[in-house]
Amino acid sequence: MASKKDVLQKIVALKRQSAEQHVRMLQLEVERIERAISALVGALNSMDEGRAGIDAHLLAEAHGHVGKVIKDIAVRRAELSGKRLELHDAREALKRVFHSQERLGEVVPGK
Repeated sequence: MASKKDVLQKIVALKRQSAEQHVRMLQLEVERIERAISALVGALNSMDEGRAGIDAHLLAEAHGHVGKVIKDIAVRRAELSGKRLELHDAREALKRVFHSQERLGEVVPGK
């Protein structure tokens, strides 16, 4: 039968693995949102560079393309802010798991 020490170590190891996976998932999500914002900003900036003809600019303006892109950027930035907050909370949770693992090592010395 597994000792209490082994059970506690397994529980903490599983919590650590779960916390690490959660942090990584949120990091990837933050990076995805940042790339989306960069793409939108790049699309908006390309309109300013005058690559497209005046007809394209007038058509984009008439159909509200610029306003939509600006709104999309604002939505993504708000989403990014929320994900960064989630990431911060997940990192704090991971720190607590690391602390638990250290404390477990102090209380129950290794083999």
